[in-house]
Amino acid sequence: MAAIVRNVVNWSAQHGSRDRGTTGQVSPSHQVQQRSDMCEVCGKKPKFVERGQKHPYCSRTCAGKGQPSPSSSGGGSRKAQNSPMSMPLTVNTTTSPTTASKTCLLAGCHYDAVFQGFCDPEHAMEAVKLGQVEGCDMCRDQPVSVNARPSRGSSARKLCVGCDRALRGGAQLKELGSKDSKFQEVRKHFIAEWNARNEGLPTVDKVFQVIVPRDQLSRYSAYRKTLTNAREIRTYHASLMLCDLGSKGPFLCERKGCGICSVVRSSFKTFAFEEDYEQGRFGPGIYTFVNPKLADTEATTSSTSPYRVMVACDVLVDAGQEIPADDSVFVASSEAINAAHVVMYSM
Repeated sequence: MAAIVRNVVNWSAQHGSRDRGTTGQVSPSHQVQQRSDMCEVCGKKPKFVERGQKHPYCSRTCAGKGQPSPSSSGGGSRKAQNSPMSMPLTVNTTTSPTTASKTCLLAGCHYDAVFQGFCDPEHAMEAVKLGQVEGCDMCRDQPVSVNARPSRGSSARKLCVGCDRALRGGAQLKELGSKDSKFQEVRKHFIAEWNARNEGLPTVDKVFQVIVPRDQLSRYSAYRKTLTNAREIRTYHASLMLCDLGSKGPFLCERKGCGICSVVRSSFKTFAFEEDYEQGRFGPGIYTFVNPKLADTEATTSSTSPYRVMVACDVLVDAGQEIPADDSVFVASSEAINAAHVVMYSM
């Protein structure tokens, strides 16, 4: 019995000192964080958090105490009117997530940070709900992106990476329902072109439409005009995937080594590990395949996702160019190719 008591005491001592230094004292940074989370009026209760936004007060009572009380003459002193406590109730948000964090910012999670400082979008949303990070001013679900730039006419608006890309025209993903005609079209072509001898066909589980930025569409259109007799073909590109793309929402990760997210986000200007191009038999450029089975040989993953992932591309070639069915299609410039869809499939 005495041994059990000693073990319980030792366990409590170890776990009770997680936020303490070697001397057993609470670290200064933790003390500052604790103080910043307390009501600015009473200092005894945590600040009230509402949909990811943290207010300066813990309750309506303290909020009322924080407002200026009118004098008997109908107006207070100028100093009282301009004091911080006399201002209207506003949001006092926490700090934004930092992309320099190596582990997930959600308290208690120790997985690697791959999505705006978090391990996945679910933990990002959870941190916003708990008031641990600042929420997006538009969707109020995702954390504010440290790289988001104020849009024209809304300099005070703080946005998550998705809303920021939407306003700036960055590449985004939109999931298509299984009954959507576009889903059926993509699936039909994917299966029809899957040319493998004595092997089963894949199952298309999900399809995401890539919303291509306007500037890339303009470059693509301009490149078409440089060809004597241009034609557009569908090809497939696969690469290393390091995230759970599509499993937890239409979000592109920011890992530099994730080849799929890199090419979609950059419109084929950047590849895995920030490479500017791929190397192949025709030199540096972009290599895709008409036969998705051949592209599948390049599909590697290092994540918990149950899917294999491939990018369905639109490629511009000259009408007289021969397209090999059993080899890669080469283009030298990202202006000649667009990421059209992300196909998630299983074997």
